[in-house]
Amino acid sequence: MNNKTSFALRVLKDRCTGCGLCADSCAFNAIRLVEYPEIDPYTCRLCGTCVQACPAEALQVDVPEPASFSPKKSEGIWVLAETDSGMLASVTKELLGKAVSLSETLRCSVEAVLPGSGVAVLADELIAYGADRVHVLEHPSLASFIEENYARAVVSLAGRCNPDILLVGATERGRGLSARIASMLHTGLTADCTQLEIDPESGLLHQIRPAFGGNLMAAIVTPNCRPQMASVRPGVMKAAEPDRSRKGEIVCHDLSDFEPDHRICLMDEMAANVCGDTLENSRIVIGVGRGVKNKETVVRIRQWAEQIGAVVAGSRAAVEMGLIDAHLQVGQTGHTISPDLYIAIGISGQIQHTAGLSGAKKIVAINPDRTAPIFGIADYGWAVSAEEALSELAGISL
Repeated sequence: MNNKTSFALRVLKDRCTGCGLCADSCAFNAIRLVEYPEIDPYTCRLCGTCVQACPAEALQVDVPEPASFSPKKSEGIWVLAETDSGMLASVTKELLGKAVSLSETLRCSVEAVLPGSGVAVLADELIAYGADRVHVLEHPSLASFIEENYARAVVSLAGRCNPDILLVGATERGRGLSARIASMLHTGLTADCTQLEIDPESGLLHQIRPAFGGNLMAAIVTPNCRPQMASVRPGVMKAAEPDRSRKGEIVCHDLSDFEPDHRICLMDEMAANVCGDTLENSRIVIGVGRGVKNKETVVRIRQWAEQIGAVVAGSRAAVEMGLIDAHLQVGQTGHTISPDLYIAIGISGQIQHTAGLSGAKKIVAINPDRTAPIFGIADYGWAVSAEEALSELAGISL
């Protein structure tokens, strides 16, 4: 299978006058004028600015032919399984639960794609969580996560099997991988979905996600290309209880002729030590916002969090102020979480943040501003500053 896309910027030399306007218009310095314009394919973003700037119409973007996927031939809901340290990622279990629900409307199979090396032992677990069939893609070059190699393996399989729907977790790995796969398959991708539904009349997947800063929900469909692709945030869907008695088919595909992307070379890999619970599995999360104001107060919050067994996260404003690390951001551009208890300290409650709290069972808001939007969604509110609250909470255990 050809793993390359055919998008390209081409110079029509019989029309080019050598005026240089294309090079002057390029914001990425991807065009160098010699006798004719020379395009740097690694710098060019295919934005089309040079095409519009050329008075002789001597530049054009070649667009690939539509993929051969046919809605009539495509079948099955696929979930791209993600693994971490030899275990299934929680988002994979959540997506399988949703795929089973969607399959009841479409009356189709639920299938999981399991790429990696030494991962076949996880196939039974995927079946227990709802997969009817598991496609195992094992190859030495897939032992470490290299996006280009994973994409090639998945695209090759999808090109042969024509899935109707392909769901991917919107994780650190999944966001980039899903976009690359969609591009190679010449299909659409709706990123960071919070809800998935099947239209009973058309049978199309409604891929629902926040739009316009979270002020409305957009339902997006892919009527003409397959697979219909969506990435879903961890913590949004609910995983079903595993049924170890379920039976399913395990297909181990032959990747002996698989060619990894030789442009990419893994020089070294280092495992990061993470202590305690993560945002995805913590029962209690404390959110830090702009109202906390200084790192000294954050230190006190962390001390209290350790006392009650909580994980400290933050809003985008707190990340931008340097109070919280970016990988602990909660909200529309961060994590979506579903703890038993979320304690928001100094957080105003803008929709960009609260979009990540849809699964929280109880919310406690601490903010001196009684008119803050956070109180509108909180189960309990306390209109005091972070410092005042900590003075009262320091000796309290949950």
